[in-house]
Amino acid sequence: MAQEKIGYAVAAIGGIGLGLLLGSEFSGTYVTLLGAGLVIISLVGLGILSYKNKKR
Repeated sequence: MAQEKIGYAVAAIGGIGLGLLLGSEFSGTYVTLLGAGLVIISLVGLGILSYKNKKR
């Protein structure tokens, strides 16, 4: 149950990151870098969740 909530949080972070990365409303350099950072964090989080799930 806790992994499911963590998965939802990772998905939300990834969605926000993609929105900032690809969105045109906030087209500043720092916002784009922030979006890319959030996407990378979400990908790492998905990898960790997948590894933990496979380890069981």
